Amino acid sequence: MKIKKSAAKAVLTPNVTTSAESPAKAAITVIDVKHDVGFGNALFLRGTGGGLTWDHGVPLVCVDGKTWRWSGKVKDPLTFKLLINDKIWSAGSDLTIKPGQKLEVKPIFV
Repeated sequence: MKIKKSAAKAVLTPNVTTSAESPAKAAITVIDVKHDVGFGNALFLRGTGGGLTWDHGVPLVCVDGKTWRWSGKVKDPLTFKLLINDKIWSAGSDLTIKPGQKLEVKPIFV
């Protein structure tokens, strides 16, 4: 049985996609918040991307008395704000972080 050259070449050539066609890879992204919220209080994150919403917050993990952390694998940039007890919004504009970045934030609450 004879195989046409073009058919054999197609079988041996790997299927390669360009970066524009391939899906974005998730990267571990970390937000460290330096703020003492006081005993019995907690920090929350609201926003878009990475499963965040503006309707209800995601709690951060208390690392020590003045450091709170959120981390996760994300594919797209996050836009977010911080809240104390998911009720008191931090002052200023929304913040943004790209996938794979680590950001340290020192928010102000009024």
